[in-house]
Amino acid sequence: MTKNSRQQEQAAARDSVIRGNDIHNEVCQIVVDALKDGKMEPEHIKEVLRAVVNGAFEGATDSEPEAKEVLQKTVAGIDDALSQVAQASSLAIEEATGNVDEFTEHDLKRALADLNDLEKLFFDTLTEVAKGGQELTSSTINSIVEHLQQSSTSVGRTVAETSSHLRNVHEITS
Repeated sequence: MTKNSRQQEQAAARDSVIRGNDIHNEVCQIVVDALKDGKMEPEHIKEVLRAVVNGAFEGATDSEPEAKEVLQKTVAGIDDALSQVAQASSLAIEEATGNVDEFTEHDLKRALADLNDLEKLFFDTLTEVAKGGQELTSSTINSIVEHLQQSSTSVGRTVAETSSHLRNVHEITS
């Protein structure tokens, strides 16, 4: 996508944080809108996530408790957005396998691998952004990532469920 699109997403995330009304849902919608064109290339996803997190950083205050809350809501919004994207991708994969004779087992395995990479991409991008942030935002993001890795993410659960379903329906082995 264009640099202009990333700037718009960053500005939208910043404005959402400044307004402070519904950061989680607004961030979720920003990410879904940016990814709804179906571009699931890892670099495209990372660019969108970077822009949104950086926008949230810009909008957050220097107050530690407030900044933590803002970043938690931002990350939760991104997580939910990626979960929605994973569900939509799963439906698209299922439709493609049902409608196209040329959709091979190899194609399905590749699509599932891309889907399975979403959670890792999420963590990797957050970690990269944290490395470039200020001390407060870096430590906060790193804490959030650590917590999510120990518990689970919405996108991780969705990917596991949809991958399992698609593998069972199409009798695909890993």
